[in-house]
Amino acid sequence: ATYVLSRLKGGIGPYLALTGKRLNAYDLMHAGLATHHVPSENIDAMLDELTKQSLQDTSGEEGGKEVGGVKVHEQVDFVARVLMSYHEEIPKHESFLAKHREQIDECFVNQTCVEDIVTALEKSRTEFATTTLQTLHRMSPTSLKVAFESLKRSKQCDTVAGCLKMEYRISQHFMRPGSDFYEGIRAALVDKDRAPKWKPSKLEEVTVDILSSYFDDLGDYELMLDDEGESKLVQCNL
Repeated sequence: ATYVLSRLKGGIGPYLALTGKRLNAYDLMHAGLATHHVPSENIDAMLDELTKQSLQDTSGEEGGKEVGGVKVHEQVDFVARVLMSYHEEIPKHESFLAKHREQIDECFVNQTCVEDIVTALEKSRTEFATTTLQTLHRMSPTSLKVAFESLKRSKQCDTVAGCLKMEYRISQHFMRPGSDFYEGIRAALVDKDRAPKWKPSKLEEVTVDILSSYFDDLGDYELMLDDEGESKLVQCNL
């Protein structure tokens, strides 16, 4: 997730990473996370058309052009044609991200830390800013800082494999005794009091040492990938 989120335009990536905002189809299109929008009632017809076009395409003459050393039929782009024929444009007002994009960019772009984002939201004093602040104040301060730091680090990594290794490290460090992960589970699923007691309880109490510990090497428990992925990981400064 960090590889993709860190490369979204504007402040969308950090906004989604810190708030956990759920996206609808309109938001996915606006964020660039989806390429086509096909209404649910048209899905079956689109699948039928894809099947029909696929059968027609593969029944033609053998051969075709080479792409990356692999022969591809000349009409392989039928998928794109079918998708576009069922694609419907997204009304801007239907997308939460589009509606609030200016404020998102104003508060989440080019910030060096989570505290800066909070300050920008406090200065904004809009309904969007107030709601976003309420969301952030409910979150674990440690989780907020780890999420933000992970996006910063993922920008420096050229491969998805490198980001996966970093995310695995984070997940394993959150399994440590006393981690906010367990407190979140208790408050949400066990006692269901919705009143987690985070430790540390404030952003400013999450020190550099605490934050960096979530990115520490796991030694013998590092995520192991295939030879290609593992060789590329060496190039990533995590």
